[in-house]
Amino acid sequence: MNQQKWREVERNFSGLEELSDGYYRIREIDNGYQLAYLVAGPCGDKVIHPEITLHWQANQLQPISLLDFESTPICRLSEENGDHEKLAQLTDQLLDKFLAIKKLRI
Repeated sequence: MNQQKWREVERNFSGLEELSDGYYRIREIDNGYQLAYLVAGPCGDKVIHPEITLHWQANQLQPISLLDFESTPICRLSEENGDHEKLAQLTDQLLDKFLAIKKLRI
């Protein structure tokens, strides 16, 4: 996971923001953050597509799990199951999506 991308996203997003293509959310949790892109569901709800949980490890945020309820089948990844490389890749993709929607660069 690219820490510079994270810092730029953290500086430019707060809480839940509705932007042109969906909802972008950053939420602080114990020992880390949840980073999520949400789409409108059929009943006006918000469906995670995906949500990534990040925890502090050795003074850096690291992705530890991912949920995506919009994909078929539902995608669930975790560091505990050995999905570290895929989590890092998908986290960078989500960070890129956050940066692109606000036309930010690192």
